[in-house]
Amino acid sequence: MANGQWRGIPEPRLPSQDQPLRFSFKHLHLEHEKFNVRDSDQEFILAFIRAIREFSTWTVESFTYQKNNFHRHSFDFANSSEPDGFLSAPHIDPEQLGSHEAWQFAVPCERSDVRGRVHGILIDDTFYVVWLDPLHKLFG
Repeated sequence: MANGQWRGIPEPRLPSQDQPLRFSFKHLHLEHEKFNVRDSDQEFILAFIRAIREFSTWTVESFTYQKNNFHRHSFDFANSSEPDGFLSAPHIDPEQLGSHEAWQFAVPCERSDVRGRVHGILIDDTFYVVWLDPLHKLFG
């Protein structure tokens, strides 16, 4: 026994829905012509950081509850300005990630004219941020 565990027996783990939500920027596409960080003002960036700090204290189940004020929900790219979805992002492998549902959440800013979104892929307990959409161009 090493560290109180039998060899070959994995540590018990909560189902992903009960896990705390994590964020990854591994697939963040910074150079997209439409979803570019250069279009973000300081208020959007600060609101984005506040949002991920808050959501990081939630479980996956809480985050995926779609009746909410943050416009958190899965979506289909068919009716968006990017019908090919995340396939234009250079860090997205269609074989590995192309079949996962796309998700978004609103970034609540104090100014009413700022209604940006964050788009990504939720896999198990990790939200992979792909696009920052400060001007809500995907569906706006």
